[in-house]
Amino acid sequence: MLAVCVTAGAAVGIALAGPPGTRPVPHEPLPELAGDHAQPTIGGSGSGNPAAIAAGDKLLPKPPLDRHLGSADAAGSGSPHEPVLGAGGFAADRDTQMKPDEQTGADDTLHYQSVFNPDVLPFKRMSTFDRVGDDQTLHVAQTALVELPVGGTTDPRTRDRFWGDVLVQLTPGRDVALPSVAPDMRILSYEVKPKLALRFSKDGADNFYVRSDEASAHGTYRLVFLADADAGYFAPSLPRTKYLVRDVAAHAPPELRIPVPATLAADTRLTFQQLGLDRDMDLGIAFNALVGYFRGFQAGDIRNNTGDTYRDLCDSKVGVCRHRSFAFMITANALGIPTRLVENEAHAFVEVWFPERGWQRIDLGGSALHMDVEGASDKTLHRPRAEDPFTKPPEYKQSYTQLEGDIHGLTQQQIADKRKGLDQSPPSGAVGDGSGGSSSGSAGPDYTDRISPDQTLPAVTQDPKKPTPSLVVTLADATAYRGGSLHVQGSVRATGKPLADHGVSVWIRPSGRRDESILLGTATTGANGIFDADLAIPPHISLETYDVILSSNDDAQYNAALSE
Repeated sequence: MLAVCVTAGAAVGIALAGPPGTRPVPHEPLPELAGDHAQPTIGGSGSGNPAAIAAGDKLLPKPPLDRHLGSADAAGSGSPHEPVLGAGGFAADRDTQMKPDEQTGADDTLHYQSVFNPDVLPFKRMSTFDRVGDDQTLHVAQTALVELPVGGTTDPRTRDRFWGDVLVQLTPGRDVALPSVAPDMRILSYEVKPKLALRFSKDGADNFYVRSDEASAHGTYRLVFLADADAGYFAPSLPRTKYLVRDVAAHAPPELRIPVPATLAADTRLTFQQLGLDRDMDLGIAFNALVGYFRGFQAGDIRNNTGDTYRDLCDSKVGVCRHRSFAFMITANALGIPTRLVENEAHAFVEVWFPERGWQRIDLGGSALHMDVEGASDKTLHRPRAEDPFTKPPEYKQSYTQLEGDIHGLTQQQIADKRKGLDQSPPSGAVGDGSGGSSSGSAGPDYTDRISPDQTLPAVTQDPKKPTPSLVVTLADATAYRGGSLHVQGSVRATGKPLADHGVSVWIRPSGRRDESILLGTATTGANGIFDADLAIPPHISLETYDVILSSNDDAQYNAALSE
């Protein structure tokens, strides 16, 4: 067992601006710590992608790098419909603010560009806003970028994997907006053609960016990357613990407590009265009332237009996806539930933060006559690990977000597969080993059949007929940074010999305590019984000293094991 000190890294705190021309580096001052700690490795040339990934009952091959570079390529033989990130135009731009409008009639034809496989259609994250101004304009509160490590292993019990495939126009040092599947998306590996080193980053609202600092970075590049994200984000649910509405804000990190301007305070109080809401209500009752109300909006004209867009939308109960999401965001934040708005070229939805759960994707539906999907005909559609448990009025059930209506660019088989219940077809997170959640509504890990260092969780009975592996941490960084990565090496032996191809879970636990263990990820030993992994440190854990602990599951040959 080795100890590691977790301190504040580039993912937390305030932004400090350097001299002109330098990039802001957010940090959290810690006077008691020395300032010479090594920073986590960021960037690099990419570790290379695997040949394929499993997603439910399907095998998804790596997207080819040798596809034509689209209309921006000198060859000119690529698809004219594929956008080039950084070049401007359809599906390639990130909005820096959103001004609410009162064009609340049904949208005509929506156009959506697919870049992920499994495809999160229509919930690609392109522009996220986490603050509202006095004039009701949405924007990003913290625009300073935090650089992200590349690499690490994923835990299929808690995280879903995705291929990303985009064209990007690069110039040295320029950050280009990159779509994402979730706020905590990690880049596990990437390949780029022509080859060069890339760096990834995101701002305070979890808008992602990519850039290259190489002098040769000029032109259009094909970027193929493997990413993963918290499976619970796609399968929203209430916390297991019972909370009052006011408890949510009390548990939220300070940077997520989103203020609503005083100019909107009276407006939101009127909405509370209309819906019968207050901060002393049970969270589940209040949140279902919110979701049901805004999912019940319909396309149509505003009654008695006053120029106060938020109030006009709530009073008329009309609008499409952007109107529902805008009004929901303001109302929920005023109630004390951290909420932000996400949009892409075809849809807008919200993200809501709950204790124990983190960010949750909440769709409020929308109204459109048609939707055209580009680039998804050969992909599988992402299947969350649990059904949305919140109120679904008829107006919502008929929405294009439920794949109802006139949708082009998807096959009938894709739509049929997406609509199957979890008892008929596995979720995308299932990878053929029994992992991946169920229809129970929990997208988190199932601890009932594996050992862990948390003594409050069930342990596995040892079978005297099977050997128990010996797990040893042989190396770990002495210091790690929140939002950064931890380098861990270890060995696994059984009956005195190295144990190859054996899965190991890597945990950290506050030193001297027997609970509150945090699973960082998993790794697999090589032929010599050794594993070597770089694992992401959660951005909001407390700053203290942790023990690094290994565990491995029970299987047909070996007992479950725990490092000393």
